[in-house]
Amino acid sequence: MKKLPVPVSYKSLVSKVSKELSELEFFVKRRTAEGYWRVGRYIDEHLLANKQRADYGKHLLERLAKDVDRDQTTFTRALQFYRTYPILAERHELNWNHYKSLITIKDKEERKKLEQKVIQKEWGTKKLQEYLSTKRELTDSKNDDKPVPQLTFTRGRLNTYQIVGANKTLVERSPLVIDLGFRQQYLISKTAARFKENDFVEIVFEKSKLSSVSKIDTWLPLKDMWKPVLSSINFLEKACISKENIFTYQARVDKVIDGDTFLVSFDFHLAVSISQKLRLRGINCPEIDTEEGKKAKRFVESRLKDCEFLIVKTYKDRSDKFDRYLADVFFLEGATDPAKVAEEGIYLNQELLNNHLAVAWK
Repeated sequence: MKKLPVPVSYKSLVSKVSKELSELEFFVKRRTAEGYWRVGRYIDEHLLANKQRADYGKHLLERLAKDVDRDQTTFTRALQFYRTYPILAERHELNWNHYKSLITIKDKEERKKLEQKVIQKEWGTKKLQEYLSTKRELTDSKNDDKPVPQLTFTRGRLNTYQIVGANKTLVERSPLVIDLGFRQQYLISKTAARFKENDFVEIVFEKSKLSSVSKIDTWLPLKDMWKPVLSSINFLEKACISKENIFTYQARVDKVIDGDTFLVSFDFHLAVSISQKLRLRGINCPEIDTEEGKKAKRFVESRLKDCEFLIVKTYKDRSDKFDRYLADVFFLEGATDPAKVAEEGIYLNQELLNNHLAVAWK
């Protein structure tokens, strides 16, 4: 055996081990696909050699599965694999799990285009399976009489927030802050004693309520925390709501990324500005690099093009480790009153389901 160079540095060790394992994984996946292709070929050639024997192939796979102690489905797939790909091309990017999904596509041209997409976009098997599953659900929803899934949602209340304890950076300046969401806190002066932690509050932007609520000219914005806010028309009052009503905002669309993903800028009407990427809650649109995905994006763009703003109710995605947010989005073309849109706006998430451009997604 050829003597291998010793990896002196730890960086070199990591590089060499990673390379060996990657090559091993590639070899195993490729060899697995080739193995199942050969199994399918053996079965197909055996059936052809015995085609004169009446009903010979009727129970062949069941018998074979029993005699070699394997699941019958394995041999069904292997046979379908060989018949779909009588000549196995040297596509090193595709493994057995890719092929198990691809052989379900009957149309040869459609299958070929999808193969190329998988290779170009470097789709893993999970990505491919999700794409095919979504496409099948969209097709079925158009072709059968099943009712469209109806999402449950709660219309939030604009300009309402919760009072929370300040983080370590701000606690010396004020023990309590307003939780704006997205890890943003807005300071309340120490003199605002009428509020306590966990209170729900509403920011009021009307001069007419000056006599009945506390002025917010005692607030300290984060960007200028040593000076009071000079506006005399912003007030704070307690709100009789629950937590499910908060985290509801007026927002503008910066970019429609795909049918169910947006980049938006939130308008707090305060000295705070946030741009955030959001995913529509409860639905899944096809990938943007597919015809179905492009159609969903065009639909969203057409519905929102005459909207000066949206109402967005956000939820923290607890299943996601990248600090992403899910959203319910409401809109009314040509509307100028945010409160009206919050109360009566069209629910975009459901619109995509109703038009068979998305599938329900938990």
